[in-house]
Amino acid sequence: MDARVWLTAKGGEPRSVALLAERTIVGRAPDAGICIEDEAVSWNHVEIERRGEVLMATDLDSRNGTSLNGEPLDRPRRLRDGDTLLVGGHRLEISDGSGRAGATVPAARPSVSFSEEERATAAALVAPYRSEGAFAGRPATRAEIAAELHVSERTAQRRLDALATKLGVAGDAGRDRPRQIAARVIELGLDRSR
Repeated sequence: MDARVWLTAKGGEPRSVALLAERTIVGRAPDAGICIEDEAVSWNHVEIERRGEVLMATDLDSRNGTSLNGEPLDRPRRLRDGDTLLVGGHRLEISDGSGRAGATVPAARPSVSFSEEERATAAALVAPYRSEGAFAGRPATRAEIAAELHVSERTAQRRLDALATKLGVAGDAGRDRPRQIAARVIELGLDRSR
């Protein structure tokens, strides 16, 4: 198993780190397997463990938490090829070496493209996940999005509906719909400027 992590700092280029050890600690500690110099990252923040051909992620009671594909990592979870962990202001994309996605390379540009307006809406939606020094287990509310974009809540809702359609998020998801949209946006990196 040639597992790797593609580590991307906010606005930076991704760098590849091989997961060679049975346990890899991600954190600020100088002896961490993946050392991240970021005040929002705990000394020992998250652990990535190999269990045979399976990778598992466990938050180590970090101060600001960890998210996996836009959801809080509140218990040990299995990692799959393409999964994304958010640790402080850093994105860790998992490549398990299975070859399902071809050679180990950083994720290609997503097949979904956003206009600047859509990208701004997506960025406002996932802002609580991305804010430095804080961990939020929820996407921004419609009112927060409207305030950020200086539009009405009705316009914010229309824009969220358009994002959901474009990302293939079902309309029957109910109250969970904004979280599902945010998870897809983060997974595909669509809130980042290109």
